[in-house]
Amino acid sequence: MMGDATEAAREMKKTFIVPAIKAFDHYDFSRAKIACSLSWLVAKAFGTDHVPEELGEPFYTDQYEQEHIKPPVVNLLLSAELYCRAGSLILKSDAAKPLLGHDAVVQALAQKGLYVTEQEKLVTERDLRKKPIQMGEIL
Repeated sequence: MMGDATEAAREMKKTFIVPAIKAFDHYDFSRAKIACSLSWLVAKAFGTDHVPEELGEPFYTDQYEQEHIKPPVVNLLLSAELYCRAGSLILKSDAAKPLLGHDAVVQALAQKGLYVTEQEKLVTERDLRKKPIQMGEIL
């Protein structure tokens, strides 16, 4: 009996992943906010256990050691697919039809009393479709 519990505890310890800890003066708060927000959105849109592999980590590093958001993530943000999936699940709207497009998501949030703003300015569908993407509006 005791051996089974010890073995189970050992197996559990193997599953924990500890992120790299950076010194406070080397921590990139902006990147962390973007990574956290995108990871949350993707997990809400697809379900924590069903996140497509290419969306698991939203960033890639180019040949110049610069980080960028992966093109599939950018395309999903511009198309509003992530917002529509997540919004439909979170808002659990009574509407018979699912949310389609940025404008539908913004309107559904407004109906719940939640207004999408960036620097005290309302975010529009046009803002969310801009290329290159504007992270302030996107988040």
